[in-house]
Amino acid sequence: MAGSALLLLLVWGGIKVPWERKITEKQRSTIYGFTGPTAVAIREKVGQGLALAMLGGFRGLAANALMLEAHGAWEEQQWVRVRSALELATVLQPRVSVFWDMASWHLAWNAAVAAEQNSGEPNETRRRIEARRWVEAGRDLLERGTKAVPEKALLFQRLGDLYWQRMGDYNAAARCYREALTKGDAPPYLERFVGYALDKAGDKKGALAYFRGLRAKMGIPPDPFRRPEVVDREIQRLETEIQNQKIGVMKR
Repeated sequence: MAGSALLLLLVWGGIKVPWERKITEKQRSTIYGFTGPTAVAIREKVGQGLALAMLGGFRGLAANALMLEAHGAWEEQQWVRVRSALELATVLQPRVSVFWDMASWHLAWNAAVAAEQNSGEPNETRRRIEARRWVEAGRDLLERGTKAVPEKALLFQRLGDLYWQRMGDYNAAARCYREALTKGDAPPYLERFVGYALDKAGDKKGALAYFRGLRAKMGIPPDPFRRPEVVDREIQRLETEIQNQKIGVMKR
């Protein structure tokens, strides 16, 4: 067993180290700069099927090792290493949602914020562009993750969170939350976030219609875990705001 593990590490290192060195050298002219998906890069270099065949039953072990490596790279703010390690983990274990979740979080939040706050780049526009690239990289990962694990709510929910919090696309967030709710494991509170997202998108009438429909589906008596009192409060708030808008238009 020890010999097999050693062989695994040698094979893995033979593939990974030269590949990472090539990426690092190519991106030396920029601080972050890595724009191509690392998972695609390794598939082009050795072939996904060949890599998985070499790892065989050690894919889980290798993926866990990559998660640890990504954590170390995160502590050192080495975002290319973070991305390469986590994307490779998703290649090895595509059915494990947490790898997709963690990878997208590091890219769309941690790396993007680091790019926004990068003191080594005085040009604010360039910082924003670089941050946007990392956010989009995180989004792309989550979109791939939803295809790899389509029966689970988690990655659809995370994709909705990313659209909401990092891209300001509230309609897209609402669509993702709706999709998450079609799965059997979505948290109860998520059903309210569809309405919140529609409201943030400026569609108050749509949000009101959604909350009214949601309240009607709760039945009599409603399930307290679904927080019907919160839905009632949102309905009242939206009714008031819509009415005030109508009054404001009439006064003009």
